[in-house]
Amino acid sequence: MKIKYNQKANAFTLIEMIGVLAVIAILAALLIPKVFEAINNARVNNTIVSYNTVKAACIDHYAKFGAIDKTANGVTLTAAQLAAYDTTLLSEGFLDKPFIIKVGTNSFVQVTNTASYLLDGTINATSNATYVVEAVIQGVPYADAKDINDRLDSDKAPFTFPASGTADNAGRVKWDGSSALHIYLSHR
Repeated sequence: MKIKYNQKANAFTLIEMIGVLAVIAILAALLIPKVFEAINNARVNNTIVSYNTVKAACIDHYAKFGAIDKTANGVTLTAAQLAAYDTTLLSEGFLDKPFIIKVGTNSFVQVTNTASYLLDGTINATSNATYVVEAVIQGVPYADAKDINDRLDSDKAPFTFPASGTADNAGRVKWDGSSALHIYLSHR
């Protein structure tokens, strides 16, 4: 068998392979931050959509029963039902799932008589309310709290604190400065 040494091999050179890998690395470096940003936006959007769904359910409940704390035939809700208001709305058929979101570590909807909200940023609109319905999200980091606030309150009560550790009490969204986020739903 005779071997020809003049024949070119049909393969990539080392330089060509390094060039292709460099292009792939540059594209990945540009794409990966956008992927993580899209994932974070989806988490925050899920929170906003869930908030709007629960708010509509609260309004429907009030329209049907004429009160936040009543059910069919005028039966008053128990303290446990008011503390887990989203599951109450679920059992009544106003919601199709409980208020479970992808931001934070725990979330629920409660009815309280102690919450105060400066809805326009300055005046306590809930000071004379018998009941205030609020969504509570625990374990929310600063960046997510700011994103949620900016989407719900940017026109009336922009985020008032510059960094983690400072509480924000203005508007529909309140943050305690460490991890708990409270979002106003309704009051009567």
